[in-house]
Amino acid sequence: MQWDYGDGPVVDERSTVLFCAWLAWSRYRVVLALRDRTMASVVMALDRALRAFGGAPTYALTDNEKTVSVDHVCGIAVRNPTIVAVGRHYGLTIATCVPADPESKGGSEATVRIAKADLVPTDHNLRDAYASFAELERACADFCERVNTREHRITRRARRR
Repeated sequence: MQWDYGDGPVVDERSTVLFCAWLAWSRYRVVLALRDRTMASVVMALDRALRAFGGAPTYALTDNEKTVSVDHVCGIAVRNPTIVAVGRHYGLTIATCVPADPESKGGSEATVRIAKADLVPTDHNLRDAYASFAELERACADFCERVNTREHRITRRARRR
């Protein structure tokens, strides 16, 4: 599993965050709207993503956010103790990508780019502003339903978890 964040739309005069997770082997995606990137929000998003996946993969790869890595010593990331406990609870190892190496997490970057293009109102996608945070959450759920049930161009089957 990989996850990353994207700047979401402004709802009720407040910025939002798009939590974007995906399973590399199936390209199954989960996009969730968050109010912020606090530890509580990240843990809630991880829980919801794992439930959507139907289980916990072995590894979860992400950026070196302060909710995940609190420091670097000799080039090695020092994990936030809370996120280590969360990983232990779900039976997964939370790893971070190499700083300034986009190739190590290109799939999550692509998921963020696709989600933002579809969910953040712009002149290009002609999407109206969201009236409420609940409306943004529904749009995220609809987006996930659409991209995860789309037929794969080679296998001609819907994506699987």
